[in-house]
Amino acid sequence: MSGFEGYRHGDPMTRRIEVGLLMAGLATFTLLYNTQAILPYFTREYSISPAVAALSVSFATAGLGIGLILAVPISERIGRVRLIRWSLALASVLGVLVALVDDWNLFLLTRFVMGFALAGLPATAAVYLKEEIHRSYATSATGIYIFGTTLGGLAGRIVSTGIIDVLDRFGIAERMPLSPSHMALLGTALLSIGCAVACWFLLPESRGFSPHRDAPAALVRKFGRAFRDPVLLGLYLTGGLGMGTFVGAFNVLGFRLEAAPYLLGIGAIGLLYLIYPVAGYASVLAGRAADRYSLRSVLPLGSLMALAGIGIMAARPLVLVVLGMAILAMGFFVMHSLASAWVASRSTATVGVPAQAASMYMLFYYTGSSINGNLAPVAWEAQGWWGVTVLTGAMMTTAFVIALLLRRSRPALT
Repeated sequence: MSGFEGYRHGDPMTRRIEVGLLMAGLATFTLLYNTQAILPYFTREYSISPAVAALSVSFATAGLGIGLILAVPISERIGRVRLIRWSLALASVLGVLVALVDDWNLFLLTRFVMGFALAGLPATAAVYLKEEIHRSYATSATGIYIFGTTLGGLAGRIVSTGIIDVLDRFGIAERMPLSPSHMALLGTALLSIGCAVACWFLLPESRGFSPHRDAPAALVRKFGRAFRDPVLLGLYLTGGLGMGTFVGAFNVLGFRLEAAPYLLGIGAIGLLYLIYPVAGYASVLAGRAADRYSLRSVLPLGSLMALAGIGIMAARPLVLVVLGMAILAMGFFVMHSLASAWVASRSTATVGVPAQAASMYMLFYYTGSSINGNLAPVAWEAQGWWGVTVLTGAMMTTAFVIALLLRRSRPALT
């Protein structure tokens, strides 16, 4: 590790890291969000409300959030790469098990355990990139990783809806051993297994990491240090508010689009998620802009874009709903890629515990997802899409104010 400053742009090992983490993000977020686009099917299959159906997303993200607390000290003992590999392998197997569980309560419990196992990648990816990629390219590489997570979000939604659509369209659902929704979950789990295998062989061993063990008291002190910098606190809140807004809106979107006046089928709703790669590429562009200017200068643009998307989605015409979806997604991915990269660099310079700070960022991130992922369906049941607009608009306005305050913060010396 001595003298190693990180792989530079264009290095073959940089490309392996980028593709390996892209595959890891694809596997992780396929499993995490493969129920979101088919929530209306759960309401019919299990005779439950939209808010209860949304628990299938929230339980997985809650499990992941709790897993983050343990994933960091484990990664510092066994290494980032080893944790990522085994986390994906275990979660992919659990993804198959989820598809085979029929009882709703046991289904939620299994989703929770699967989410817990998935924590290895989100807990370590930003820090791994900080350790292995040269600082001149680290933010751009983080943007590419975030792009991989968007592909996973797309795959989880479009593959699951596509499988159901094929089963319904050709009238073969009755001959399947599982219900259409669970066949969809099985298909996405198999996709994740393939991506996990690719990641296992692509991701190179760490060069910028030294394993070490901390006593429990030392671990508590390290996590405490992650809260000493007000800028880090603002970034944690940014992640939670951004993710809560995004997941809350998209948890409800399927219910809105299958109802009048749209009356879209499950396959058509799934195709709308093709906006994800386009929106996700915004994180790559934002990373490049931040490398050229600064993270603090570009971050407010993300929440401002997301606010515009929320406003446009409130319109009635379908074309404006889809446009609003795209702009909201772009704004969110810009926020997330820049905030996570900023946490990694800022925590190294100010508090010296980048792994713990990254873990706390992701804990806030998934807490926002779990909480608002269910608040938004409640708002939908009470006030329709107007209620969702008010809720998500208030959250994103708060995130924008925080971004403006962070812009005025003093740069850390690195």
